[in-house]
Amino acid sequence: MLWAYDFQSGDLCYNITSNVAPYTVEVTSGNTKYSGDITIPSSVTYNGITYTVTSIGWIAFRDCSSLTSVTIPNSVTSIGYETFYNCSSLT
Repeated sequence: MLWAYDFQSGDLCYNITSNVAPYTVEVTSGNTKYSGDITIPSSVTYNGITYTVTSIGWIAFRDCSSLTSVTIPNSVTSIGYETFYNCSSLT
């Protein structure tokens, strides 16, 4: 399955949710499954603009059975439907 996203920074993929101030993004699915320990940053810079990470998108980590932990910053105020569905290794 192919997933569309606006940009990748480090191991995470993002969709821009607001491209006017205040600039915001959501974590989204990438073309590979996330695994191990993930730390979501409170902000990320892309093309010279710093975006606040305010959400984790719908099914962002779905079926990531090797994902063991996710650290979520206080800036995240919403988590989408089935975001962690079938993440059987989360502790």
